[in-house]
Amino acid sequence: MERLVKTLKEKSLTISSCESLTGGMFASEIVGISGASSVFKGSFVTYMDECKEILLDGKEILKTQGAISEEMAYKMASVVKAKLNTNIAVSFTGNAGPLPSENKEVGLVYSCIIIDDLILNYKDIYSGNRMEIRQKCVKDAIKRILENL
Repeated sequence: MERLVKTLKEKSLTISSCESLTGGMFASEIVGISGASSVFKGSFVTYMDECKEILLDGKEILKTQGAISEEMAYKMASVVKAKLNTNIAVSFTGNAGPLPSENKEVGLVYSCIIIDDLILNYKDIYSGNRMEIRQKCVKDAIKRILENL
């Protein structure tokens, strides 16, 4: 995360996040880095579907695709990017277990990274316990953002 903050500072870029299964883990990790306030504008934690409806206007996606979907991950990233006016947005939605949700397997995670006009959608299957799955999401997002800057 230190490398990400440093790179964002060097490039004068801002970032935001919209998180579901990670519950704010990305936001927590970035604000743990000194100087993050110059690049990190904020985060939405839309853990319950009700929040996805209210904050993201995601009712139709919930009805047709579900909360754990590529469409929802994109909606999450695009809304937070627009509302917080950042260069970059990242989102996470999925199932960290221990039981399947929406008939989708444990470890299934959709994430979306938007860098200016570049849209990157990811579908991953992670193994491990709840914490490990959530940590892997955040770690991969950091790596993917850096690779695309």
